[in-house]
Amino acid sequence: SSSNPEAKAQQDSQSVQDYDLGYLMAPLSRQRLELVLAKIICKYPDEVEKLLEESRKAADIMSISNEIKTMLEDQGLQILEALPHLEHNIRLAKNYNMAKDMKNAISILRVVTKPFVQAMIKQKRVPEVGSDERAEMDEFVVLLETTWQSSLKLSDEKSSMEYMTDLFKELSQYRISLTPIMGPIFSDALRELKKRIRKHMENQSQSQPGSQPSNKRQKPS
Repeated sequence: SSSNPEAKAQQDSQSVQDYDLGYLMAPLSRQRLELVLAKIICKYPDEVEKLLEESRKAADIMSISNEIKTMLEDQGLQILEALPHLEHNIRLAKNYNMAKDMKNAISILRVVTKPFVQAMIKQKRVPEVGSDERAEMDEFVVLLETTWQSSLKLSDEKSSMEYMTDLFKELSQYRISLTPIMGPIFSDALRELKKRIRKHMENQSQSQPGSQPSNKRQKPS
């Protein structure tokens, strides 16, 4: 029966399989895909909830981590060869930023940043200034730093103190490790975290009983 939800879901799935989506979408740019999607939502507004459900799902962090590990360890790629894939994931984090999903954005950034830092420590040098490789590396680092900063700036102010402190320690250690190789890094992200930690401590202090100064004047003894 068509009123059966399971039967309808199976029918919908079969309908999708009837089309080669890779073939249909290949010629379309992101802008054109967005336009097509907007038109479909306008025509079928009830389907927007399905889209929202998909967008709210947690990013597959384990798969991203395994892919990077396979490239850098199993396949033995040099960090410069792996930059395009790492950059792809950072742009994915930026997309989550645009969707105001900072949890997924920061989770992706953490799983990309760690192997990048480890690879740079192992390599112990950066390409020569003026080379194409150095320009590529610098462009990647700028993207990484600015995405970290924007993600932290937009992140939920109710994030726990423990979470923010862990991030601060993590980025601080990366900064210490990378500074001798490529100069100071993550400065803006660390400043943003420090500002949030300080604000969190102030709010915590003000919320404690007896923390507010009394307006009553005490009688002299």
